[in-house]
Amino acid sequence: MTAHNNRVPRPPDHNPTPVDDPAATRDDSPWVVGVVPIAVWRLDDRDDDQPATEPGAGFASRLARRLVLIYTSHGDTIVDFDDDLHLHRAATATGREYLAITAPGRLAELDQIGQPVSLVTLRWPRSAQPNHPNHVADLFTACRLMMSGDACVIAAVRPSDPAEPGSTFADREQALRATADGAGFTHVLQIVAVSAPGEGDQFLYYAAVTEAIHAANESAATTGGQVLHIDLMVFAARAGRDD
Repeated sequence: MTAHNNRVPRPPDHNPTPVDDPAATRDDSPWVVGVVPIAVWRLDDRDDDQPATEPGAGFASRLARRLVLIYTSHGDTIVDFDDDLHLHRAATATGREYLAITAPGRLAELDQIGQPVSLVTLRWPRSAQPNHPNHVADLFTACRLMMSGDACVIAAVRPSDPAEPGSTFADREQALRATADGAGFTHVLQIVAVSAPGEGDQFLYYAAVTEAIHAANESAATTGGQVLHIDLMVFAARAGRDD
């Protein structure tokens, strides 16, 4: 696996195709959409050379920092609809402006941003009205008004809840893509991020579907421990859309 610095990798000479694999629907395995380029990020769950002070802290910290360094430049603004502590720390430590918008009434503050907004992040489904498309449609519409030309929206898809009807990853992914598409955004990349304790950070771009599906299970077999993973969907605004 090698590092890759492009925000959205150039399309390969063939499109990835979905695969029928029981592991893809298990709670401890990432689900792969299979219709966009796929990247597998294996991130060490330690903070530098020190053990994480809490489970998942090192993994979350590394993931936030990598997103900031890839999708923003020094002086840019990051808008976060969930006030994530790790993202906030990564932004301020690298010379980016950080703005948390956690209430609909604060969307008006976006008009006051002076620096280019190159990254917007949100969790999906939303904690309030989790499957209400209009709520997220408003967020995407607000994003378009203040984003720079090459900015991206990255949605972190929450794990499915077996006890909650309609909460499978497939249901959530389809609802999010439909909402983003209606607001003029295109799903351009899927990132499957998994923890890899003690192995250092490793990155695989243009991953095959089967490689992404089995990444978490392979890490678990190597480390003998619980593997953290999160699925990130990257969206870019379509040019020339009439609002």
